[in-house]
Amino acid sequence: MELRHFRYFVAVAEELHFARAAARLNIAAPTLSHQIRSLESILGARLFSRKTKTAVVLTPAGKRFLDEARATLKQADQAARVVRRAARGEVGNIAIGYILSATCSGLLSSAIRDFRVAHPDVSFQLRKLEPSTVYAAMAEGAIDVAFTCAAERYPAGIVGIALERSPLFLAISESHRLATRKQISIDSVRDDEFVSTELSLWGKIAKTVAPRIVARVDDICSVLTLVSAGVGIGIVPAVLARLAVPGIAFRRLTGVAQRAELVLLYRRNEDNPVVKALIQQMRVRLRGA
Repeated sequence: MELRHFRYFVAVAEELHFARAAARLNIAAPTLSHQIRSLESILGARLFSRKTKTAVVLTPAGKRFLDEARATLKQADQAARVVRRAARGEVGNIAIGYILSATCSGLLSSAIRDFRVAHPDVSFQLRKLEPSTVYAAMAEGAIDVAFTCAAERYPAGIVGIALERSPLFLAISESHRLATRKQISIDSVRDDEFVSTELSLWGKIAKTVAPRIVARVDDICSVLTLVSAGVGIGIVPAVLARLAVPGIAFRRLTGVAQRAELVLLYRRNEDNPVVKALIQQMRVRLRGA
């Protein structure tokens, strides 16, 4: 049994006339008659009783089948609409990995908000990750894209496009000797002890200023916790200076050219229409910035 059988049956059931139904379907009346007989054979039941050569009435079985046939066609049409919208990137789900900076900067929330304007039926699955775990999550298929910090190079098949660059700040204890300053030069803290993540923001800074790292932790929240406890000081993106962390003072770091850079990571061969639509939106957004 095929969908055309349902369409042919409904047309005849609504017209109660083979010639009119055939004209409506744009097929020959003998072909339509043959298809209805084939459907009755498949079902093992008569669906119509003839009044004249071309006029018919529904049998009790035909009346019951009409409701089911209409429901089946409606569901098939709905399925087709969903598929077409999915192919255009209008429906679906996007799994996004992100780091804390992407939230504090408002970059992630604004990207989702703007995307939902044109794609209200797309849902989002968010996963907060650390930079060191982002690539594994992408390799495993756990996330589709990631809002994370830039790297010097990316794994094969992964593309990173820069979204935002911000200055670096020092996170220091409120009792630190330099806490009263609004800005602190990198030379002023050469001899300080630092707390750092494995994937820190030191980057090229370490080539000219060798940091004394006394603790390495897994995430930036742990860095802030240890800084607040007086274990050491940390370097963080400017956007994190918006956080209110008890015991911590955030001060602009001067004397360095480096910036904290947020990027959008995605797979070079991405074929999911809804994910591609988000990537395209971010590219358009950058061109208009």
